[in-house]
Amino acid sequence: MSIPPHHKFSAPEPMGDTRKISFKENLAKCMRSPSLMSKREAAKRKWSAMRESFRLNRIKSGIQSSRLFSPRSERRRRSADGGSSMPVPSPSPTTRYGLSPNEWTFAFDHVITDADGRAQFTKFLQSEYSEENILFWWAVEELRAIANDRTEFERTVQEMFDTFIAADSPLAINIDHDTRTDIIERVQTKTPDTYPDNIYDRAQTHVYRLMEKDCFSRFVHTPAYKEVAKKLSLPQTFRFNGRLSPC
Repeated sequence: MSIPPHHKFSAPEPMGDTRKISFKENLAKCMRSPSLMSKREAAKRKWSAMRESFRLNRIKSGIQSSRLFSPRSERRRRSADGGSSMPVPSPSPTTRYGLSPNEWTFAFDHVITDADGRAQFTKFLQSEYSEENILFWWAVEELRAIANDRTEFERTVQEMFDTFIAADSPLAINIDHDTRTDIIERVQTKTPDTYPDNIYDRAQTHVYRLMEKDCFSRFVHTPAYKEVAKKLSLPQTFRFNGRLSPC
């Protein structure tokens, strides 16, 4: 059978959605799977309950600190120092982490150390399925409050390991191989009484830098950051390579 010279063939209709799915979409789809979501939510509920035990210890720690720096103890300290009344400034977050006090780090530090700012940032991380980073960072902050209670400290270290570090942990944080291996070795091959007070400090610093350089760079473009920035008097724009980046 001959085909007319001007006959046009129509392309067949595509079978279903042939659109190429990006890696980010694939990841989001996996993170939304019922089994994984259920596991993560259960882990977060368990960790929230675990955090309740921190409260009493923080109160105890606060009472001890207030006694250490009461007016009477301050007078004794001044007498021992020869009458010097020069106050000792507390280290800023930027000094604590060894970072330069630029406006970006300044803003990030104030967001995550302010209760409302941290809550908004956590909501943003939840939308990216990465809230384990801020949960771990804050857990390490709270762990320091119970360092003097060795029994509670050791129990909490193990709970944090099961929640954030272990290979099958439901809220595994994104840290480098060497840091994770070092923590695993300390927790799984040694007795709890050998846990150092700074067992998670290196991992916390890694997570801090990840959030500061990556997650926060997206958060500053959200309406939630605008509200937090207004409340905390933080920059609304940041300068990169001589150019302003609007939030």
